[in-house]
Parts: sequence; C-alpha cells; structure tokens
Amino acid sequence: MPANALKQLGPCLTTELTQHLVKIHGISQAAARQRVARASGPVKKLKHLPFAKGVRFVYLEKDFRSPYYWQRLFDAILASKSAYARALVAVQARGMVQVPHFNAACGAPVAQKKHISAGTVLERMVAAGVFERVDVPGIGECILTREHSERVEHMPPDVVARVRARLIAEGILLESVKEWLRRLGMASFNKVKVRGTSSDMPTVATYAWDMTAPSYLGPLTAWGKDQSLKPGMIACDVLLAGSLSLASAEAFLYKVAALQALKNLSKTLFIYVAEHFSAEAFQALRSAGVLPATPETLFGKDMAAGFKELSKVLAEAALRSVSSDRFDMLFNSLGKLEGAIGNMRGSLFELLVAEVARRDHPAVVELNKICRGKDGAKAEVDVWFLIPNRQAHFIECKGHAPGSAIDDAEIEQWLTKRILTVRQHVEQYLDPKPTALIFELWFTGRLSAESLARIEKTREANRRKFDIVLVGPEDIRSKVRALQDVSLMKTFEQHFLPPQHAPVTLQLRRQRNKQEATPAALPQESERTSE
Repeated sequence: MPANALKQLGPCLTTELTQHLVKIHGISQAAARQRVARASGPVKKLKHLPFAKGVRFVYLEKDFRSPYYWQRLFDAILASKSAYARALVAVQARGMVQVPHFNAACGAPVAQKKHISAGTVLERMVAAGVFERVDVPGIGECILTREHSERVEHMPPDVVARVRARLIAEGILLESVKEWLRRLGMASFNKVKVRGTSSDMPTVATYAWDMTAPSYLGPLTAWGKDQSLKPGMIACDVLLAGSLSLASAEAFLYKVAALQALKNLSKTLFIYVAEHFSAEAFQALRSAGVLPATPETLFGKDMAAGFKELSKVLAEAALRSVSSDRFDMLFNSLGKLEGAIGNMRGSLFELLVAEVARRDHPAVVELNKICRGKDGAKAEVDVWFLIPNRQAHFIECKGHAPGSAIDDAEIEQWLTKRILTVRQHVEQYLDPKPTALIFELWFTGRLSAESLARIEKTREANRRKFDIVLVGPEDIRSKVRALQDVSLMKTFEQHFLPPQHAPVTLQLRRQRNKQEATPAALPQESERTSE
C-alpha cells in the first residue's frame, strides 16, 4: 500500500504519506502510521536527516537521487522551518559558504541542550547529500548545495569570481564596522572579534556571529550581584548579496530570539548589515529590536558606491582586463576607511599582477588556479598563464605593505610544496607539455637573507627542470612603466611600492604628453609649466 501511494505522491515526508493513506483508503491515523513505519522492499527512508517528532523522508528506491527526488527533498526541508531549512536557505542565498563561516550563517547554536548544533546540522546535511564540502579555487573549502557541487569542476569562472568578490567586500566591511564601533566608543577597543581573523570564533552565548564585542554603553550594562559593572554585547552579521529577503533573515532572527529567551544574558545590541532589505525583512528585523544597516547608512553614499564598485571590479578583473582608473578609484574611495587598505591590498595585488601579465604576454591569464599533485595534494597558483608551445608561467603574489617583511615560512612553503605540486599537475594534465616552466615570485615587501639564499639554492639545484624568477618592487616599477599607464602606475606607487626620489608617474606623464602633443597644441613654454 505505501509503495503504490508513493508512485502517486512521489518522495515525501511520512506525515504526508500517512495522510494520503487515511484519505484514499479510509483507515485510521494509527493504522496508517503503522503501515508506513513497517513499509519495506522498494520503500526507503532517509536515515541521515530526522525531522521533528520522528518524521522521516520516504521514497521509492528507483527514485533515489533523481532530479525529482532532490526537488521533493529540498521542498520538504524548506517547508519544515527547521534548523535544516535555515541552513539550506543560508547556503542558497550565498551560493556557497566558507566552512569557518557556516556556524554563524546557518543560525544553529554551536552547542546548546535541546537544540541541534551547527556541527550536527552540517554533518547530517552532508550525509544526506544535500550539502557537500568542496575546495573551491581562490576561496577554500566551502559548503555547497548538491546541484552546485556536482558542477564545481565546470562552474563558470564568473560564478566563483562573484563569490570571492563578495567575501572580500564583506571582510572589508566588517573591518570598517569594527573601526566605526571602536571610534564611537560603542565597543571595547581591543576586544572586537571578527570572523576569519583568528581561531577564536566570535560568539555571544551559544551562537556564532560575523562580529562580536563587549560594550560598556549605559543602556547595555548592568550591575552584578558583586556590585561589579558587567558589559553588554554587540552581535553583527553581514551579507552583501543584493536585497535581503525575509527567508534569508530567518537564521539571524532565530539567533536573536534564542538569545533574548535566555536568562541572565547580558543585554545585546544586534546589527545586520546588507546592501538593502526587502520591506518584509526590514520590518521583521525592526520588530525584533535589530538595527538594520547598509553601507550607505553607516558610511555615506560615496563609501556605499565604493563597496559596490569593489565587488564589480574584483569579479571582472578575475576574468578580463579592466580600466586601471577603477583600481585607483577604489583605493581613493575605500582607502578612507580604517583597515580597508590592508584588507584590499593582497587581493587587489593579484588582480593588478594579472593585469600586467595580460598586457605583457599574448596568453589567457587565469587567477587562483588549483593544481593537483600525484599524492592528492593541492596547490593554488595566484596567476597562471601558458604561452602556446612555449613557456608556462606560475606567479606567486605577495602584496605586502611596502618595506614589510615577508615570512620565511611562506617562502619555504612555496619552494618545497607548491612548486612540486604544480610540476606534478603539469606532468599529469597538460598536453602538449610546455617547453619551459617559469615560477615567478612578485613581491612588494622585503625578503630576508635566509629566504633569498633558499630561493637561490632551489634555483641552482633545479635549473634543468624549471626556472625561478624574482620580481621585486623595482622590477614591478619597470614593468608597469613600460606599459605607459599613468593610473596603473599611480595605484602601484601609492599603495604597493616603496617611495622613489623621482616619482615614475610624473616621468611617465611627461613622456605621454610629448608623444601625444603637437607643437601647435602644446608649446614648449606650456609644457614646462605643466611639469
């Protein structure tokens, strides 16, 4: 009987199957539940994902993992309004979630009695095949829904580029909100925790957040029984993925409600930052006592425009050449925010190096290419390009602040592990094989004598197999100067390269003016004046 019913209903929850048997066959609820519980043979139950009150997802064996099966399972999860539903919506809203960010995004507690923990939610959803953990090039290990994870190897580069751009923009925004809170005196200056900056996860009570901080603002503080002043807390989540829907806000609202229900918990100011909010989400957040904020309401229109442009530039520059003026605009607009330059420097340096490579070589340039070695090891190449029937170039980028030291351990890792893995990848997957392998290190910081000696030793020992090329600050300056791009050189000089006695941008502007101007349009006296 249950098997025939499933042929009509398709995969569903046991409650739905039970109601169908009662309606069609006129049997009692108890009898229908017994028949569903005892069903066997072609009738299967999903073991890994228990729903509330012992409800299970049931299906016919022939339907397992079919498109219809997945559609019905996803519908059942979303309709349940459970911890699984909130986690599924969180991943769908973001496209993919970095593993360290999952605890905050999913809305489940890290650990709490009578609640499913975030770790258990992830474990069960992965076991059920709804989620998969996948290494995504340029991003790291992420949680994806199964329909996306199955296509990750062939996922369009622009999809990954957009997610990576969002994560970078969110990181900069979190650092900016952190400085905003500290400068206003809303948060304890040295106790603000931000996701991804340390192994110490930002938490308030049993829940994880993108940013937390104790606060001694009057309305948030309280006097303890021992007459000591106890601080309140600030908890903030961020999502820059367009308009925030009510469904996407549910995980955050669940965390807020759960904390407000706890006894003896410090008063907490909840903040949610998004690009903008749907009317329903905004009203729900305000009704829950949450402060809904956008980059514009926090920092003004210019800064908000800068965040939007940052996401666009990061996504576009990962795939194709973009105007160097846009890089300069980003630094000028977002550089006013404390902490923004440091967060942008590493990511934008890779894009700028790729831009130089595109203009300097007749080849397709790829960023954040994942290479696989023979032993399963993986290595990421920051900038990769092949010149057909000639060299293969693999660029490692170290976009540190000018003059800052580059960790010897980073260089050792590159020399001993990444280069080996890339060589094995080339041997296994490239056909035809390039005539030469060139590993380049582009850096704006300072290499120690130990690192330089280690690099030279590796180069000499492997000179017949591959070459190592160092491209330091002055080499970068020369390469960019040769491109005769004033904006690009200005960006490098102001934010990556150490100062020079005679600014190259001025020299380059003089050279271009002389090439473009005619004697009638630009007399010699006027030329001296402009200089």
